Amino acid sequence: MSIIDAVSGSSGRAKSDNIPKWLLEPIGRLLRTGDPAATVDRLFVSEHVKDLRLIIAFALIALLVALVFGVPGSLAYSWAFHDKHWNSQVVFSALGAFVAFYTPMLGIFGAVLAWAYQAGSARLGIVDLFACEIDTLCRVALVVDSVAWSIETFQHGLPGRNDAVNSVSTTRHFTSEENYFPGFESNTRDLQALEARVVVNITAFYSYMKAVRDSTRSLMDISSSPSQSEPRLDTASTSTPTQEAARNVIYMMFLGLESARKAIGYLVEFEPEQAERTIVILISELEAYRFLCDQFTAEEDIRYQRLKLREGDYPRLVKSLCDVVKAGMASNFSDWEPASLLLDELNRRCGAVMNQPSQPRRLASTA
Repeated sequence: MSIIDAVSGSSGRAKSDNIPKWLLEPIGRLLRTGDPAATVDRLFVSEHVKDLRLIIAFALIALLVALVFGVPGSLAYSWAFHDKHWNSQVVFSALGAFVAFYTPMLGIFGAVLAWAYQAGSARLGIVDLFACEIDTLCRVALVVDSVAWSIETFQHGLPGRNDAVNSVSTTRHFTSEENYFPGFESNTRDLQALEARVVVNITAFYSYMKAVRDSTRSLMDISSSPSQSEPRLDTASTSTPTQEAARNVIYMMFLGLESARKAIGYLVEFEPEQAERTIVILISELEAYRFLCDQFTAEEDIRYQRLKLREGDYPRLVKSLCDVVKAGMASNFSDWEPASLLLDELNRRCGAVMNQPSQPRRLASTA
């Protein structure tokens, strides 16, 4: 059971694929290598190619039906053709007719297998490409403390903006000329082969990341003003332009991280890697969530309401992750060790979110 199923308490994602998996199990036993990362092995279990398994299963059923009814049919035809007398000539004639009929079907089935392997391999390659790019961008955000930097900017302003000596730096503008989304930009059309929820979360992640870049550009382009000379820790009701821009960056980053976590849950099917990548994203996501909960405290504010909806999800998700990782550690220590090393930090971040003091609820009229 994947982490997504563990959190939702449902395994319905796999039920519709049980019959094709059962039919193809004899072939899988002959072809599997035992390596979960091998393409051949993944073709028999991956949720991303279950439609291809269904096609192969139907082709296999057609082949078996032809085998079951083809031999008796050929014998009946030869027996009737030879005046309903049994002899060796009737048998050989029936076998010849059956071979002539069945050989092309074997060729068609082999062609279906070859096509399914190529299509499945290409689709899994796209899945791995998006999973790698999303995971890499989220790791970069964690390593450079993007969320913490934005929070620091919100609290104390941009470095050098309030220093007269460094006033020259205020004329410099943020420009991002690098393409950080080569996989997405080059393979957008290949997304149509994936399921709807996967496509939605992948597209949302990249859209939010582009919004983060645009919001960061707006933040860096804001000129300094006397009102920004002192740190301010206000909520969304009162804020300076720099604080508003920094808050927008954090909000877009939070939404992007949330979409990334959901996308990784569908894209990565090897559970140790899925757990480890999910935890990496959650560490930054929880920090951004905690800050936003401190900022949006008016119950009438739609942003407060949307954040409140997520409040109960994080404890369940973190608990499920801890349970899955600890169970995995008992069976395969080496695969699950990277995820287990991050559990303490994950629990600390989740505890900080759950134990933060409640903020006074501001009325909409005062916002």
